[in-house]
Amino acid sequence: MHFETKAIRTQTERSQHNEHATPIFATSSFVFDDAEHMRALFENEVEGNIYSRFTNPSVREFETKMALLEGGEDCIATATGMAAIFATFASLLSQGDHIIMSRAVFGSTFKINSDYLAKWGITYDYIDPLDPDSWQQCVHQNTRLLYIETPSNPALDIIDLDYCSEFCKQNGIYLVVDNCFATPYLPATFRAWS
Repeated sequence: MHFETKAIRTQTERSQHNEHATPIFATSSFVFDDAEHMRALFENEVEGNIYSRFTNPSVREFETKMALLEGGEDCIATATGMAAIFATFASLLSQGDHIIMSRAVFGSTFKINSDYLAKWGITYDYIDPLDPDSWQQCVHQNTRLLYIETPSNPALDIIDLDYCSEFCKQNGIYLVVDNCFATPYLPATFRAWS
C-alpha cells in the first residue's frame, strides 16, 4: 500500500452493519456483558472499551492511520498539541534529567519548562536551532533529549533533521521533533531521502 492510499484503505473492522467508513462512536462509556466482564476489562485481562477517555474505536482508527502514515509502530492521540508535548516529556524524563530545546518553539512549550519541569527537578538549556556547532556545549551527563520544531512556529526555521539525528546518536540522547506545520507526508518523504 502506498502512502497516498494508506489513509483511505486503512479501516477498523466492519460491524454487523457493513459500513463503508468507520462510524463515529460518540459515547463516553461502553456496555459490559456482566460484572465479571467489567472486572476483566479494568484489570486488562481482556481487550475492550471501558470509557472513551481511555479508548474509543473512532480514536483508535485515527491512531492506526497516523502510525501507518508516519511509519511508526503505534500512535497515541491527545486532545491538544500541548498535551502531546507534555505527555512526551512526562514519559521520557525523570527528576534530575536535563533537556536541550530549540529557542524556536511554540511559546507554550517554554511554559512547560518553567512551570512544570523545573519544579520537578528537570533542567534545560535553550539552543539556537540555526547554529548547530554551539549545541555540544549544552550537553551534560544527565541530558536525555533534544527537542526541536521544524518548520518552527512561528518563524518557520528549517532545521537539518539528518544533523539532529546524528548529533543525538553521538550523544546517546532522544530526538523529539514537533512537526506541527508539516503533514505526515513530509516525514515520510524525509525517511525516503535518508
